[in-house]
Amino acid sequence: MRAILIGALTVWALAAATAAPAEVLRFHARLNGAAESPPAPTRGSGVAEVTLDTESKLLTWKVTYAGLSGPVIGAHFKAPPEPGSAVDATMDFTPPLASPVVSSTRLNDIQIGDLRAGLWSVNLLTARNPHGEIGGALERAP
Repeated sequence: MRAILIGALTVWALAAATAAPAEVLRFHARLNGAAESPPAPTRGSGVAEVTLDTESKLLTWKVTYAGLSGPVIGAHFKAPPEPGSAVDATMDFTPPLASPVVSSTRLNDIQIGDLRAGLWSVNLLTARNPHGEIGGALERAP
């Protein structure tokens, strides 16, 4: 019985030692009109601060902005196309969209991989610039 218990504890200890530790990853983006495609003529600017808890897969964000041509009518994260799709994936922010925009959601493993690889951006849309007035690529923060 003792040998079985020792064996089970050894297996558990090895599994615990090799499991990936949970991390909280931080990302940021400076938002401006030059980062849009095509570039948007604007005096607007902003900052996105994003965190990802790799254990819970919870993504949280705070996006602050000022100087836009009008109210934000849409905001989203943009990522590469999902497998089998030719259209970039977007994850829309839910209202309210007044600065600061603060919210959270859970990601899947593909989204987490793309975010870690630096493939995500943030975009804010206005009536004057419905394809994006300011945006910027998310980068790992120190």
